[in-house]
Amino acid sequence: MNNRKYHTDPEELLRQGKEIMSSTDDARFHFRVFSVNMVLSGLPASQISKLAGVSKMTVSSWVKIADEKGFDALKLKGHKGRPSKLTDGQLKEIKQILTSEPKQYGYNVWDGPSLSDYISSKYNITLSVRQCQRLFHSLGFSLIRPPTISIQGIRRYGCTNCL
Repeated sequence: MNNRKYHTDPEELLRQGKEIMSSTDDARFHFRVFSVNMVLSGLPASQISKLAGVSKMTVSSWVKIADEKGFDALKLKGHKGRPSKLTDGQLKEIKQILTSEPKQYGYNVWDGPSLSDYISSKYNITLSVRQCQRLFHSLGFSLIRPPTISIQGIRRYGCTNCL
């Protein structure tokens, strides 16, 4: 039982510690090696998984990898997927522009086609409409559509209080 009086909430310290353990590839490698060493020292993988915030299967797989291929195999192999065509600076600029009025840039609304056109003209980078829709989502924006109403005034889609 831990009787220490903490200045900081222990749960917050634990959250910060877990964040640090997964913050860089190097820290993640050291964490994996430490976890394997704990299992090799006799602690059960289930206990380590609870403390570390990963699954028991993950800890067990790290032990298996270290056993069969060595500790170097626990190093991360790099990120999967194609690198972004846009830099972090360009993404920040785009996010700021999306919060402004689209008419300033010659568009009626900010949507996939207009963002694709803007990025093409501003940065000379071609992104498909679908990529731009994903970009909206990754920047924290969501699709908002007006309610659809037929010509006869019968509500087909949208909110119930619109008519």
